[in-house]
Amino acid sequence: MNSAIRRSVLLSLPALALTLGGCGIYEQTQGWYPRYNGAPAEAGDIGLRNVLVVASTDGQATVLSSFANRGEADQLVEVRIGDASATPADGPLEIPARGYASLGPETEQVDLQDVELTPGLTTEVEFHFANAPRVTVETLVKKADGPYAAVTFPETQELPTDDAADLGGDDDGGEPGSDDAEDPDAEDAEDENADS
Repeated sequence: MNSAIRRSVLLSLPALALTLGGCGIYEQTQGWYPRYNGAPAEAGDIGLRNVLVVASTDGQATVLSSFANRGEADQLVEVRIGDASATPADGPLEIPARGYASLGPETEQVDLQDVELTPGLTTEVEFHFANAPRVTVETLVKKADGPYAAVTFPETQELPTDDAADLGGDDDGGEPGSDDAEDPDAEDAEDENADS
């Protein structure tokens, strides 16, 4: 009986080794992880990949994404974050039939103004297409550094000051920069003289 037990143990060892060898196949270190933290979504025949938002500290944001179209040609016409909306800088983004397009610093860019976003948190981005259904994607907000350092934001335009407006002249024929045309006290004095 001793040899029968040995024989069954020796025959079961290879089966046991094969069974235990597969136990670690789904360990966390064996999984595939995307290089970046962008989110995927589907809008009809258009697959959105690696959607994320790069935000500045002064209320500007740029949306990055890749689009894979499995159907007929389409266009991205608008992107919304909260109440802010924007269109691609050069008009609607063409997404060719059975082709690819992308939003990013080296391609077309969509810049939104007056958005309050905190890097490290998530936000909802809504994509509007000419034909495909609109889709909302919850995605990560990143800072414009590291792999996103190439993302630039448009410069905000400053409104002209009163001094700059005086340099252009006066519509009523006064001298450029003259004080009597812009002096509110002079107007009050004229009104008082007219009343008396």
